[in-house]
Amino acid sequence: MSASREKKRRQEQLATGSVNPRAAREAEQRAAEKRSSVLYTILAVAFIAAAIFLVVYNSGILERNKTAVTIDGEKYNAAQAAYYYQQAYQSYMNSTSGYMAQMYGMLDPQSPLKDQAYDDTRSWADYFKELAVDNMKFVHAAKKLAQENNITLEQEDQDLYSENMKALKKSAAEAGFTYKAYLKAIYGATMTSSIYEACEKDRMLATRVSSVQQDTFTFTDDEIQTYYEENKNNYDLVDGAYVSVSGNPEQKTDDEGNAIEATEEEKTAAMEAAKETAEEILAAYKAGGDLEELAVEHDAGYYGSEEMSYSTSTAVEWLFDSARKSGDVEVLESEGQYYVALFNGRERNEALNYNIRHILVTEANLELPEGEEAAEGQVAQKAQEILDSWDGTEEGFAKLAGQYSQDSGSKDNGGLIENVAKGDMVSEFNDWCYEAGRKTGDTGIVESSYGSHIMYFTGYTDTEYWHYACENALKSDAFSTWYDETTESVTAEVDESGMDAINA
Repeated sequence: MSASREKKRRQEQLATGSVNPRAAREAEQRAAEKRSSVLYTILAVAFIAAAIFLVVYNSGILERNKTAVTIDGEKYNAAQAAYYYQQAYQSYMNSTSGYMAQMYGMLDPQSPLKDQAYDDTRSWADYFKELAVDNMKFVHAAKKLAQENNITLEQEDQDLYSENMKALKKSAAEAGFTYKAYLKAIYGATMTSSIYEACEKDRMLATRVSSVQQDTFTFTDDEIQTYYEENKNNYDLVDGAYVSVSGNPEQKTDDEGNAIEATEEEKTAAMEAAKETAEEILAAYKAGGDLEELAVEHDAGYYGSEEMSYSTSTAVEWLFDSARKSGDVEVLESEGQYYVALFNGRERNEALNYNIRHILVTEANLELPEGEEAAEGQVAQKAQEILDSWDGTEEGFAKLAGQYSQDSGSKDNGGLIENVAKGDMVSEFNDWCYEAGRKTGDTGIVESSYGSHIMYFTGYTDTEYWHYACENALKSDAFSTWYDETTESVTAEVDESGMDAINA
């Protein structure tokens, strides 16, 4: 109230004789209480608004609705980007490259990826975000192709989706999470079940489109033969051997046990000694000696095989040289060592592919108490019990595979793996299948690092390895070209604020 108005009010009160100090104080107190009540109401509303904001913020709603990527005008939010980011990350970590990155300390899964350098300009988080955007571009383009070509998810896709969802919810429960909380734990606070499930179906549709496209790639025998001729080293086998003689100086240490680096003179002398030893071995071999025995005699390394595959080592490159003739033997110099290499022959890998049923038995078949490990031989014993229960028919074996096998890739198909190429499986598995005299209906138990494999051999195919491998290489090249063209057919604009909402 202004001073003039307050003065006028007092004058009026005086004129009418109505001034009552107590009443005035009470009136002022009521006015103050009213003002206080209004203030507290305003503060209460503010606190409620802040609380609501925190709930909304922590729920990921605000971040979720941020646009992360726009592809050909269609906006994808932060939660969708988070899905593809996590898919890219998990795919990499499950690959050989991911394993090597961890083993050599290039990537630590336990630390924030945004704080780890991928290269001079990018963090690992940046790298996986780039992969995520590329995957989103492909899926976007593939969905368009699906619509144009009336491609939809087939029943097997629907069944796989249902199985994946059941497995995911089971994992969530076992980890002590609700399904929705589990998704947030994996993909971040922005993820919801509806967004996750939609992304899963989109990805599966893109996979179906890829499968349809893959079936369109066909090549004639002449095209396959031409490809083989241009890439022989990858599909031939060499019968040969080599001895490796180290040319490194003897390691010396100081009084404290620290390694002393060899001098140039010492390095030169060591290489000269290695050359002399290699030449002695060569001379002795030419005089009728056995190369492997000579390697042992001179404390040198030895490797020999009738089916040697190509690699980039000095000795193997010499062995695979097209100029080689049977009986060629030579001393070869390489960095830090000398080789004595022997060439006996070379042939195309014409091993036939095969079909087989197997039951993988692991500790999971033993139903051990939590924390207890299987005793030595216990898994193998279980495998024998399963084989002993077999009725002797292929149908019966397939039924046992569905009941007991821990190989998720084949158990639902009765343990059947078709058109297996030589070298596709672990060596123990592979060796059993190519053992001399192997025939349809043979059974056995093979031990590998994965567990015990109960084998049922269903027979060799008519496909030779070199033909199968060359055809697959041509198909792979064609698919890669198609994939790149499909991905590049759309344009993506990245919104950094939306991408920053991804937990990295």
